[in-house]
Amino acid sequence: MKEEMTSRPTQQSWAKMAANTNGKRASCNDSDLDCNEKRRTRAQTRKIRSEIFENPSTTRMTFMTWDVDPIVTQHIYDDLGVREILVDDDIVEKLRPTPPIMVNNGLFPPKPRKVETVHSHPGESRLRPLQQTTPCRWMSRKHDRQKNDSTMGQVPWERLSDELLLSVFSWLNKRDLSRCMMVCSRWHNVGLDESLWGRIDLSGKALRPAALGYLVARGVTVLRLARTDVCSPVFHDEMGLNCLSVQECPLKLQYLDLSMSNIEASSVNEILRLCSRLVKLSLESCSVSGETLRYIGQCSDLDTLNLAMCTGIGDDHEAMAYMMQQCNKLKSLNIAWTNLNYPTLAAAVSNLPRSIEHLNLSGFRSLLTDEAVYMVVQRCPCLFELDVSDSSLLTPTTLETLINGLPSLRHLALSRCYHINTAYLVNLGAMPKLATLEVFGILCEIGIANLKELLPRVKVNTRLFSTVARPTTGYRWTSIWGLKCPNM
Repeated sequence: MKEEMTSRPTQQSWAKMAANTNGKRASCNDSDLDCNEKRRTRAQTRKIRSEIFENPSTTRMTFMTWDVDPIVTQHIYDDLGVREILVDDDIVEKLRPTPPIMVNNGLFPPKPRKVETVHSHPGESRLRPLQQTTPCRWMSRKHDRQKNDSTMGQVPWERLSDELLLSVFSWLNKRDLSRCMMVCSRWHNVGLDESLWGRIDLSGKALRPAALGYLVARGVTVLRLARTDVCSPVFHDEMGLNCLSVQECPLKLQYLDLSMSNIEASSVNEILRLCSRLVKLSLESCSVSGETLRYIGQCSDLDTLNLAMCTGIGDDHEAMAYMMQQCNKLKSLNIAWTNLNYPTLAAAVSNLPRSIEHLNLSGFRSLLTDEAVYMVVQRCPCLFELDVSDSSLLTPTTLETLINGLPSLRHLALSRCYHINTAYLVNLGAMPKLATLEVFGILCEIGIANLKELLPRVKVNTRLFSTVARPTTGYRWTSIWGLKCPNM
């Protein structure tokens, strides 16, 4: 009986099994309903999204705004101690946020993906999208530069205008500028601009034939050639300047320094023949001729002339008189130690322009007399500086002439004028504006000390060399007449 009862299910067990089966069926039905609901929801979502993207104008967007009861708002304002700000409805409408712009609205189709052809087997090809890689930083920059150069199709320097290129060239020295002019024809034309060649210093250099001519023809206005070796000829025949007159092709030189240069007189004449705009000129220690003085006479605007220690002009008094008569704007003149004969010196003194303020007549040991000094005072009553050193024929009469005829004289040099009695030097205190006095070789140390006590406002023996009309004085070795010249 026990075995039969265990092998056969009872009525209660059958009932439990039926209930479990119905529960499983119900749970399955519920899960099926949930799955169907999810599918319907997804389908509706896709439909709504497609409608929005296909017809964005038909979609409606709602905005939610918060508002507070006016009575409650007034109580809040009263507690805070402020008043309500009344705003119009139009302003409120303007302050409301605008709906976002739909970017992908069908008007701008998506960009197609780049593909590349891959050959897996001979004669077979298939397409696959390009793989996006992230190269290194330096590789990307190099790629961008190559891309820009390839797209533009030209070198970046060629994209610069002539004005920008000219401003870049202005920072170069003349040697580098000359090298840049050999790059291309455009750079050569820009490099010939006159603003780049305004001031040049070639002191201590050795110039080949015609090199100076090509340089001056570029529009140089300030040129320093101190201690320079200049080979002849100055202008090449191909330039065509040798057959032109000063009216047809005048050079733009205004400041020219040829002090102590190794240059022939013919080369000096070649330069001065085309230089009618000179304002300041120095030919110290150069070999010149009477023709040189005539070419100098063409410079009507000349105000500074330095002919100290020049050779070759001692006998041509007519050329000296012509130069003095034509250069009627001279303010500084230095003809010291030029070995002039008496007629030439007399022609220079008797034709001095009345505009001269600084004059150096030193070195005429047996030629400069008291009468010549008197002529100088009569011709130039506005002298500020006078140097008559190394003139052994001067007497105390010269001092009386200077005291009476030059009330504005400030600097006076009487060094090695041995015929002037030292006792008369005290009379120079009657000159109201005299500031410096040079008497080297006349007085001993004790005499100089006594003279300083007798002339307390006058400085005695402060200058060893004269500075009249000289381009470079003091410590300014790279400038002429106060203008700085860049070295090549």
